[in-house]
Amino acid sequence: MRRLYALYTFICIFISLPLFGENHRLGEILEILAKDHPESKSLAGLSHAHKSHSEASGILPDPKIGFAYRNYPTRNGYSLNDRSLDTPTMTGVELSVSQEFPYPGKLGTEKQISRIMEGEAGLSYLAGVNRLLGDLLVKLNRFKRLERKKQFNAKVVSLLNVQGAVAEGYYSSGNIPLTGVIKVSISKTEALERETEYATAYKDLIAQLEYFQIQDKITLTELSSLDLDSFLEENQKKIESLVSLRNSSVENAPEFRIAVAEEKRLNEQAKLTKYTIAPQTEVFFSYMKRRSQTFALDKGPLDYAPMDVTEYRGDLFSFGLNMRVPVWSALKWDSITGETEHLASAGRNSVDKIRAEITSELNRSIESLQGLSNQIQIIEKKLLPEMEKAVRASSTLYAPGKTNYQDTLIAQTEVLNTKIRLEEIKEKKGEMILNTLRLLSLIYEEPSLPTHTNH
Repeated sequence: MRRLYALYTFICIFISLPLFGENHRLGEILEILAKDHPESKSLAGLSHAHKSHSEASGILPDPKIGFAYRNYPTRNGYSLNDRSLDTPTMTGVELSVSQEFPYPGKLGTEKQISRIMEGEAGLSYLAGVNRLLGDLLVKLNRFKRLERKKQFNAKVVSLLNVQGAVAEGYYSSGNIPLTGVIKVSISKTEALERETEYATAYKDLIAQLEYFQIQDKITLTELSSLDLDSFLEENQKKIESLVSLRNSSVENAPEFRIAVAEEKRLNEQAKLTKYTIAPQTEVFFSYMKRRSQTFALDKGPLDYAPMDVTEYRGDLFSFGLNMRVPVWSALKWDSITGETEHLASAGRNSVDKIRAEITSELNRSIESLQGLSNQIQIIEKKLLPEMEKAVRASSTLYAPGKTNYQDTLIAQTEVLNTKIRLEEIKEKKGEMILNTLRLLSLIYEEPSLPTHTNH
């Protein structure tokens, strides 16, 4: 019998091992989401696109190759055959090559703009992944707190059921008025309404969490079983350490760095607009192989006779340049360049705006965290112990008949309602921590992009 029991225990442990092995920790879950979730892949694809564009920018325009059949004018018309012409050797095939040379500085500016856009895309990827993971953690925080509030509220409903029965007994014996029974009934209805609210919110959060599932990698069960409290506690200390480093924290935030990069890009685009309408030079070269002519007739007015000397036998070629001169665009110079210059000016204002927004939000978060932490400490260290002490005192007084059972049940219900309120405060605190981490992109700080693959 012992052997069978030992074998059964071993089989149970063996079966459960893969399940524990597949239960990823929170950091691993976040890493998988940052690399394999469709949203993060989409952000990475955009970043790779900008990187490819940057590698291909700043090069000369492709040369132009031309092919033409030249047949110069004659008195007897044009001909593509061997009919006698006045200038037989002026007919042939011409090849030409031309190369455009942009205004000095244009190609370098295009390259600089592409590099800035590549940097913006990388920062956008980092900020986007942090938003994705922040959304998950905020929903997970609500889900965890909601589970505990549901548990406490279920106990409240049970206690109110007992209170209702006790109150009716006291009312029947004339110990309490009818209003006492009605108050208990109202409290029970409120608890039932809250239970319905929690059940609806629970289903809603489950549906939202399903968005973060990844087939064969992350399941809803794994997400709902993650331990978030230690993560929040650790990162609260990280945020509190930023009090003396607020300016550097703001300037290191991807959202602010994106605004700075955008300002640089707009300045470069303003320069590029001027280069685009500046004179552009095109150098060309053409060559024509003339038709072979070793013997020719001199067509006189009265007779035909061989020519003593045929015309010069050299091939034809030409070399030169074309220049596009900004004649008409120069008349509207201010209008053409004004748009990008105004955008560059707006970019400078945008940097100041983003800095002010992030600084204000960070200050708000730090102050709110401090206040919520103090509030939680007061409830946990002082209020709840005092209320539980009152419950114990009421129970002690009930035995000798110095108080009624109704007072003890009411005290217990108040304790549970306070615990529900405590969970709501902890939910706000956790959300404040996560929003700050998301604002500064501190949830996922991996700078390298995932390898882009085509499916």
